[in-house]
Amino acid sequence: MKSLKNIFAFLIPLLSMLIAFAIYLLINNVVASYQSKISKDYSIVVVSTSVLSKEEIPKLAGINIDTIQALSNDKIIDNIKTNLSENSIELLKQKLPNFYQINLEIFPTSSELEEIKTTLLKNPNIKKVEVFYKNHNQIYLLLLLLNSVSFILFFIIAIFAIIIIAKQIKLWFHEHHIRISILRLHGASIIYSATSILNYAMLSALLSFIISSIFLYYVSYNIEVLFPQELQDIVDIQINLGYEILKLFLLSFCISIFTIFGVLLKYKINND
Repeated sequence: MKSLKNIFAFLIPLLSMLIAFAIYLLINNVVASYQSKISKDYSIVVVSTSVLSKEEIPKLAGINIDTIQALSNDKIIDNIKTNLSENSIELLKQKLPNFYQINLEIFPTSSELEEIKTTLLKNPNIKKVEVFYKNHNQIYLLLLLLNSVSFILFFIIAIFAIIIIAKQIKLWFHEHHIRISILRLHGASIIYSATSILNYAMLSALLSFIISSIFLYYVSYNIEVLFPQELQDIVDIQINLGYEILKLFLLSFCISIFTIFGVLLKYKINND
């Protein structure tokens, strides 16, 4: 019964942390998938008196440019040429500026769009920039907010989990102080003396990892648990389960191991 209590003392904070981390991973994947989708549909239109190239402008607001495509002036001329003479049309072709469509590798935020517009307009040859705020920008900003909130929540839970685990280890050392002292008098190392608490921690880390992995697997195939059906219609959510589960495994055991050995080191320093 006491062993079960010790396991749960580690399991609950660890599992809470891993579930929060799993939710963050899911939201982060949704944001990445949505960002990839809308970046393909989004473009910036630039009016310039000179030729623009990707070599000249490789980045905007720290975002790599995917393509810079020249737009044809023929449609503009076709709309008005009925009232113009041949000479006027030729003159218009010479005087019309160049129109370019700029595609970015990722979808920019509102602040990045403002920075992009300001940067482009600093070029004296660029006369006008249209960044086209779209409705899906609101959805993107909402997802970014959810992503930030989920990370902050995970970070806070992780801090509390480490504190609780450290306190449980200290409590165990206090309860078994005499036993540890006798073992150390007989030449046992501090790690050998704390074998039982290490076993509890590793078992709890394994159980937490298994439960959180099941949670991640279930939610990834039932995403409506976290997000409405409308979002799934907008974006194709793709999650690399193997890679994300590996992150859970590393986090679970790294937090347990580093917390335990941190307390062990402090105990050793204070009692040697």
